Amino acid sequence: MKKELGKILRKAPAPRSRGEAAYYLLAPAAFALAQLYYIRSAHIYFYHSLPLPLWAALIPPLPLLALEYAATRLIEGRRLGMTPAVRFGLYARLLFFAALCGLFFFYPAAAQGADSVFLPLVGLWHFVARTVWAASPLPAAAAGAAIAAVYWLLTYRRASFRLTATILLPGLATAGLFSLLYFFPESPLRPHRAPPAVLEKIFPSPGLVPADGEAWPAGAMFPHDVYAAPDDSWAAASFGATFGPKPSPPPTFAWLDLRGGTYRSFREGTQVRRFSSECADRLYFAPWHRAEVLEYRPGAGELRRHPLPPSSAGSPVNELFSVHNACGRVFALNNVNPALFELDGGGRLLRALSLHEAGLLEKGSVVFQLIRNPFRGTLLLAVYGRDPGASDRERMALGWGALPGRRILELDERTFSLVNSAETGYPSMDLALSPDGKRLYAPGVFKYGIYELDAATLAFRRVIPSPSHVRSLKFSPDGKRMYAAAYLDGEIVAYDAVSMARLGSFYATPRPSALAVTEKYLYVAGAGGLFRIPAAELDGALR
Repeated sequence: MKKELGKILRKAPAPRSRGEAAYYLLAPAAFALAQLYYIRSAHIYFYHSLPLPLWAALIPPLPLLALEYAATRLIEGRRLGMTPAVRFGLYARLLFFAALCGLFFFYPAAAQGADSVFLPLVGLWHFVARTVWAASPLPAAAAGAAIAAVYWLLTYRRASFRLTATILLPGLATAGLFSLLYFFPESPLRPHRAPPAVLEKIFPSPGLVPADGEAWPAGAMFPHDVYAAPDDSWAAASFGATFGPKPSPPPTFAWLDLRGGTYRSFREGTQVRRFSSECADRLYFAPWHRAEVLEYRPGAGELRRHPLPPSSAGSPVNELFSVHNACGRVFALNNVNPALFELDGGGRLLRALSLHEAGLLEKGSVVFQLIRNPFRGTLLLAVYGRDPGASDRERMALGWGALPGRRILELDERTFSLVNSAETGYPSMDLALSPDGKRLYAPGVFKYGIYELDAATLAFRRVIPSPSHVRSLKFSPDGKRMYAAAYLDGEIVAYDAVSMARLGSFYATPRPSALAVTEKYLYVAGAGGLFRIPAAELDGALR
C-alpha cells in the first residue's frame, strides 16, 4: 500500500505541449462541473417525474458513472496509463458517485409520499453552496486558494486525487463556511459595514432584565419572527436553532417590556417559527414539534395551551411553521404533511384541512409562510412541493425559469377552498401584501429578486432587484416604504412602495431574519439581537 501511495504521489510525466498542458489543467475541473451539473439537472427531472417504480432509480446513475469512467480514461489513463493505482482511484470514485445517486435518485423514489422535509429540499444543494460561499468572501477566498493549490500540486502535476480536489475539498469548505455563517455570524472573518449610530440594540441589553429570573443565555441568537406593539410599549420575538448544540431547554419566545425595562422568556424545548397578529391584545404561536397552539397575553407570566389534532391525513402534526391571529380567529399551518387549522379566540378548533387530501399538495411538501389578505378574505401560502394533479407534461413545461412546486396558494378563509394558485421561479420564505391590497411580494430563497404579483389574480408582474436570500418583507404603516432584510450581508434595504425604486440600505446585524414596522420604529431581529431604528432617522441612515 505504501508503495502504491508513493506511485500516486510521484510527479506525472510533463505535458508535451501547451495545448496538452491546458488540457490536463482544465479537464479535471470541467469533468467535475459536468458531473455536478448532471446530478442537479437529472435530480430535478427525476423528482418531478415521480411517482416511478424503484427500479427507475437505476437509470439516471448510468450516464454519471459512464462519465466518470470516460474521465478516468481521458485524464489519468491517458497520462499515466491504466495502472493498478489509476484503477483503484476509478473504483473509489465510482463508489462515491453511486452513493450520491442513492441520495438524489434512490431516496426520492423510495420516500415518495412520505412526510420528509428533505425530499423536496435535497435538490437545493447548489443554492446552499453558492449562498454560503457568497456570505463570507474572505474565508471563501482563502478556502478557494487552498483548494486551487491542492488542485495544482496533486491533480495537475501528479494526475492524482481528482475527486478530492474538485468535489471533496470544496464540499468540506462549504460545510465550514456554513458553520461560520450559522454559528459564528459576528466573527471578524466576516467583515460588515458599521451600523448607523441611531440603530439601538434593545435585546439582549442591560436595559432589560428578566422579570422571572430566567437570564437569556449568551451566544449567537437564532430569531425567526418579531412583532412590535403599535405604540412601541412592548415587542415579542420567536427563536430556536435548527442545527447544532442548543441550550437545554432553549428559550424559544420572549416578551419585552420596552417601557418597564423587563422581559419574560419561555422555554418550549423546541423552536418557534413564524407568528403574526392583527391585534395587540394577544399573540398566538406554535412550538415546532408539538401539536398545539400557545396563547400569550402581553405581560402575563404564563401561556395558555390549545391542542390541535395530533395527526392529519394519517401522519403526525408536528412541524407547525406559521400561526396568524386574525382577531378572534387563529390560523395555524403545519409544515411537512401540510395541514391548515382554524381556531376561535378561545382555542376551540373550528376547521382543519389536509392540503394533501384536498389535492393541493403532495405529502412531504414544505410550507414556508402564511399571511392573510383582508381585502379579499383569503389566506396566502408560500409552499415548495409538487401539485399531485399536474401531468408529467405540465410538470416539465415550465422549464428552468419556474420549476413546478415553487408555488403560492390562495385559499378562501371561510371555506379553505382554493381561489388562486401561481407557479413562481423559486420558493419564498415570506409574503408581503401592499397596503392597498393590490400587489403581493414574494422574495426568493437563495436567489436575487423579489417577485411582484397581482394580488387579485396572482399573475406575475415583474421582478424587483434585491440582494440574495431576502428572509423578511414589511411595509411601513403609511404605505410609503417597503423594507427587505437580506440574510447574507445583514443589510436592510428600503424601497419606494409605489415605484419599487431602491432608496438605499443600512447594515443592521448578521443574519437578519425578521422585521416589524410601527409608525415610530423599524425593528430588526437577527443573530446579533433585536434592534430598532427611529422612522424619523431612516432617511439619514440609508446609503
